[in-house]
Amino acid sequence: TMALHRHRPSKGSCGLSPLLFIFTTCLLLLHAAPAYGNEVDDAKAKRSNKKNQHYEIKQNLKKERKKRRREAKEQEREKMLNAMKKKQKQEKRNAKGQSIPPEIKETADEKIAWLRKRVEKSSSKIISLAPDSYKEYVNNGPRLHWSLVVFTARGARYRCSICHQVHPSVVQLAKSMNYSLAQPTFVMEVDVQHNQEIFNAVSLSHAPVFLMVPPTTSSKAPKVKTLYKKLPDKFRLNAHNNIGIEDLRKFLSRHTKQEVELVEEIDYNVLFGWVILLGMIVAGIYYSGDKLFKLREFKLPYFGMAIVAYIWLMGGGMYNIIRGTAFSGNGNGLSAFFHPSNGTQYGAGGLIVGMLHFGVGAMVILMNTWALKAHQPEGSKRKSYREPRTPMQMIRELKPSPGLCLAGAVFLWYNLVMIYTMKNPSYRLGFVQP
Repeated sequence: TMALHRHRPSKGSCGLSPLLFIFTTCLLLLHAAPAYGNEVDDAKAKRSNKKNQHYEIKQNLKKERKKRRREAKEQEREKMLNAMKKKQKQEKRNAKGQSIPPEIKETADEKIAWLRKRVEKSSSKIISLAPDSYKEYVNNGPRLHWSLVVFTARGARYRCSICHQVHPSVVQLAKSMNYSLAQPTFVMEVDVQHNQEIFNAVSLSHAPVFLMVPPTTSSKAPKVKTLYKKLPDKFRLNAHNNIGIEDLRKFLSRHTKQEVELVEEIDYNVLFGWVILLGMIVAGIYYSGDKLFKLREFKLPYFGMAIVAYIWLMGGGMYNIIRGTAFSGNGNGLSAFFHPSNGTQYGAGGLIVGMLHFGVGAMVILMNTWALKAHQPEGSKRKSYREPRTPMQMIRELKPSPGLCLAGAVFLWYNLVMIYTMKNPSYRLGFVQP
């Protein structure tokens, strides 16, 4: 402003300086306006993109909800249709049962009543059959019940380890069955030891085999071989090592259309015993904790517990728990302790094998210890204790006899090899033939 006052234009000159200033300002504004407009457009585009993304997410969620509702409705329709089909089938069965002649129905009901009495008397709910009862209640008609027949060989002389492994699952299935139905399913056992005639008739050379025999209103009495061969293969199930309770349940439900709810039995005597033992341990720790803490100073209890654990593990203690093996068998002599099959064992036989293993190891350790002690000079040997001695001190003071220990180890090892040869005769005490 001061400059404009100092250099005022003459009367004849034009005022160009203000005009130039205004022109420059307009140019600058025109140049800056597009950049500002672009920033505004970018912000608007971002906002619109966010709105579009949110809209797409909402639409996708709506589609998923509609899809889920549609699937749920379809599943409900399928359930209703299946229920209606089952109801229709049941009505047909009931109508068919009502159309059975009275004489045939009376005979079939008598068979069901007899089988129900046998189930009530059996602790395992399995009906053991003889050749005559097999022909009467499984082979001959009429019968309105399903028969799940287990051809097995659980006798000691047959050495069928799979038969013993499958038996607990069969017992659990039999205890889970509902025997009050109009067409019940009975679990029956045909053991080769008492039914060699049946095995020969159907030409069975292996076990176990499961057979589903359906109901029939026919009064015919076919041959045992004829009925067995006439049934399709889908009614048979050859057991193997991996078969379990679920496989048997599915096999039964597939044919009878009956859903079986498995019953898990609780041994309350064992549970009560564990509760009492746990209570005694807690009470002992509470009232005599200081005395129990002093037991840590003694090494003999720990040594004894280690020996028990070693014998239990070497004797297959975990195998006995998992497989639920019996403690002893029904035979006489060694057969009562050692199972004849190579694939399983009794609890007593496992403990004997564990003790023999411990004996061999202990003899080898004592042989080594006493052999080193026998070569020590006279001055380096310990003097005898005059005070009361512990069992470990008495063992250390025994006279060296490595030869006797070697003989004991050989004797115990021979017994181990003899037991294995008894269970597997082809081993021949280690002299295996090629």
